[in-house]
Amino acid sequence: MGNKIAILIISTFFALISNFSQAQYSLGGGISSFHGLNLDINRMGLNGFVELPKANDITLMVRAAYMFPVKDSRTADIEAKNFNIKPAKSEADIVAKTSYFAVDGGTRHYFINDYDVGFSLFAGPHIKGILASYSVDYRVPSGLNPSDYQTIATGSAPAQDLNSLRPQYSLLFAFGGTVGVKYQLPYRGALMFDFGLEIVTQLYDPAYILGYDISPLSFSMNLGYRFDWY
Repeated sequence: MGNKIAILIISTFFALISNFSQAQYSLGGGISSFHGLNLDINRMGLNGFVELPKANDITLMVRAAYMFPVKDSRTADIEAKNFNIKPAKSEADIVAKTSYFAVDGGTRHYFINDYDVGFSLFAGPHIKGILASYSVDYRVPSGLNPSDYQTIATGSAPAQDLNSLRPQYSLLFAFGGTVGVKYQLPYRGALMFDFGLEIVTQLYDPAYILGYDISPLSFSMNLGYRFDWY
């Protein structure tokens, strides 16, 4: 199922690209934020994008966004590796860190004015691929040796040594819609702001990032400057 969705994303992207033959294009960048419903985690980062006009009021936009890693502190249960170690179970403080990198693309339809004229409103659908990582640092209580303990196995994850934990990566897919405003500056360029709402699903998520660190219903905001080439 995941491979079929990935093939669909790639096919759709190249189908859109093939429709564009104009020499005009725009490059831009700015700041971004990413938030989720019922989650206290708010991500901030940077974005860069390219926008290609299909007509005076329709463009294709492709954007990459990187969010700075977010750390979250909590507690977790750990257990001794063998019965000779006491206590057999304990509680450790953990610092979990998640990262976020995404590429999204879709069409934008401009209203009031054209893509490169004056003040405009725009809206359109988008699809997004998200690569996220999850890493965790266990801090055992004073007097205990972390080499003597391991994580507690679950039905989906085996027990792991506390000193050998490696980052886990997840691949997520999202689709949704974007609305925004654009103001063309007197010189060649424009200021832009957009708001996107999307539904996020998992393609590969061994660390269970979706639902814990990224919400299935999420939204993003992007503020940036766009420079136009003719």
